[in-house]
This record gives sequence, structure tokens and C-alpha cells, in this order.
Amino acid sequence: MRQARANGDAVSHQAFRVVHSGVADVSDDRLDPRVSGRDASTAGKGNLLLVDPDDLLVDMLETGLSLSRPKWQVIAASHPSEALDVLERHSELDAIITEIVFDGSSQPGKAFIHEAGRRWPEIPIFVMTRLDPEETQGLETAEYIAKPPDIDFIVSRVDRAIRRQKESLVRGISLSTFLQILELEQKTCTVIVSDRRRVGELYLRKGTLMQARLDGTEGQEALFAMLSMREPRLRVADKCEVDRKIAASLTWLLMEWSVREDHAKRGDSPPRAEDE
Repeated sequence: MRQARANGDAVSHQAFRVVHSGVADVSDDRLDPRVSGRDASTAGKGNLLLVDPDDLLVDMLETGLSLSRPKWQVIAASHPSEALDVLERHSELDAIITEIVFDGSSQPGKAFIHEAGRRWPEIPIFVMTRLDPEETQGLETAEYIAKPPDIDFIVSRVDRAIRRQKESLVRGISLSTFLQILELEQKTCTVIVSDRRRVGELYLRKGTLMQARLDGTEGQEALFAMLSMREPRLRVADKCEVDRKIAASLTWLLMEWSVREDHAKRGDSPPRAEDE
């Protein structure tokens, strides 16, 4: 079923449209919860956000993807503002393909890539544009796709991105236990922690927790907020690019968080300890 693309001034009612879904028809502006989760049951499926003002191009991609990957669900937005609205409500996307030029300027597209990369770092972003590749340098994107796009090229690259995402997904273990394993094995990495509303990062170098960030919060309070998330998704990136800002040991932090949780369940609040 095809739905009309929203006008730019109607974002609050219909910010985007589902242009192809081989799983289920979607009749409003919400992803069907039966197909939006990324777990063992979604092998071969994917949620793709396409940001481009060209309706003809979107229709072409819809046709090609419906044949090549019938289980993919493609959501189209005509402007970065609409795309951010999609992401704020549905962060469970596997990839973003976006034009850079909107309304004759490359600034909206570049600003969108920067914002989406900052707030949803686990979602790979592909640039699809007629601009010269040199004009896209400096953008933290997965790959450059020249227009007019080749469907087979798009499918192969997005397939690879989705596969890498699923390979880096940590399942069946709590965040606190996972952090203790990383400490024991002296791993250097960034753990991306997300739920339906927020995305945070935990930075470790040789097993030592260096920094934690969640929205505008940093340090141990950001760590505690992530530890308190219900059913968080965990992903791992093999890098740590921050200096140490958390002085306390991981063992102490986990004990402090546990004490706070116990007090919260009893309805009282312990004193807020500072980093050692």
C-alpha cells in the first residue's frame, strides 16, 4: 500500500510515509511494532530511512528494493526535519540513506548527518547525491552513493551494514555483567547503549571505564542512568577516543548503583556520592 508523502508543514500529522513493506501494510505514521524489533526473528529484514526530496527517485528505489529485498521496510522523508522526527519516534532503524542538498543548499543535509550521527551513532548513514565525492569529505558516513543510484550497489552496501550491526549486537547479558567482562578481559572499546528514547556511550580503555555520556549527562550519573534502562540494546565499537573523566573504579560504581537501586525500591534516597 502506498501513502502520500507529507508536506513540509504537516510534519506533526504525517511526517513520513512507508513506501515499501514486504511484511505488513502500515496505515499511519508509526512503524508496525511487529516488524520494527531487531532480534533473532528478524533475519533478512531491515528498516531503511530514505531522505530525499525527489519523489521519482523514491519510487524507483521502492520498485527496485521491493524486488531485491521484499522483507525490507523503507520509510521516506522529503526533508531532514521530517527525518529527525522519524528518528525521534523510531530509533530502531538499520540504515539511513540521505541526499545532502535540500532547497538548493547542502547545509541542511550536512547538519542532518551531523545530528543523526551524534544522537544515533549505531545507525550507519549513506550519502546519496550528485555532488562530487570531495564535497562530502569530513562527513562521518558509511559510504558515498552517486546518483543516479545502482540498486544492486545500494542493496550490497546496506546488507553489509545491517550484517555488521547484528554481529556487533550483544544479546542475553545485562549491562553490568557485560562491563565486568570487558574489565576482566581488559578490552578497549565503546559500548553503545540504547532504548527506545535515548542513546548513550560507555568508553573503556584496557578494561578501565574512561567516560560515560547520555544525552547531556556525563560521568557516573550517565552510567547509572544507562544501568537503569529497561532491556537496553548493547553494541560494541572497537575504539575509545576520550580521555579519562571517571576516577572511580567500575567495581565501586556498580556497588554504588546497586545501593541506589535498593534505596529507590524502598522509597528513600541515599546521599549522592561523588567520583572517587
